[in-house]
Amino acid sequence: MKLIYSAASPYARKARVAAIEAGVGDEVELEEIFPWEDPAGYRDVNPVGKVPALVRDDGPPLYQSNLVCEYLDTQGTNQIYPAPGPARWTALRQIAAADGILDASVAVRMEGMFHEGDAVSTKLVDRQELSVNAALDQLEAEADDLNGPVTIGQVAVACALGYRDFRFADVDWRAGRPKLAAWFAVFAERPSMIETDPEA
Repeated sequence: MKLIYSAASPYARKARVAAIEAGVGDEVELEEIFPWEDPAGYRDVNPVGKVPALVRDDGPPLYQSNLVCEYLDTQGTNQIYPAPGPARWTALRQIAAADGILDASVAVRMEGMFHEGDAVSTKLVDRQELSVNAALDQLEAEADDLNGPVTIGQVAVACALGYRDFRFADVDWRAGRPKLAAWFAVFAERPSMIETDPEA
């Protein structure tokens, strides 16, 4: 199987980390693209033109990071999606918070890329950053739930925090969130995170 990704994409990073943590990293061929360039033929793989996308050996391509991650989990030797029950809901709740951070952060970045100066919508930016901070506060309050064996929830949160460091280094998300910061400092040293670091 082949994972199509962009090194700068936090969604693609989530899939790459998930593959490694699930134990299938060595079985996944990687192909890096720049989705904004709309490579010829890529929309035949992913009609929405985003990354990641997974070209499978046993069926049509999969796209959207959470779908790709769940499929990779079924192929691996290490289950990172908890079995049905409280732990699974905790992990999925963590994904929801992490994806909320990513969606809002990417919206802010896109606004800055396509508009300059007075053309930037401060209303949009302020609302997105409000969402980021509220989700970060939730994760801080529930930081104890991030401990234990690696789950997809932890992977998603780590990739979201890593993206904030990558694209929003001037905004200190760690301030007032010591538990979350301490957890991330440890998780960020995992080989899966180091290997997929967009600044490496």
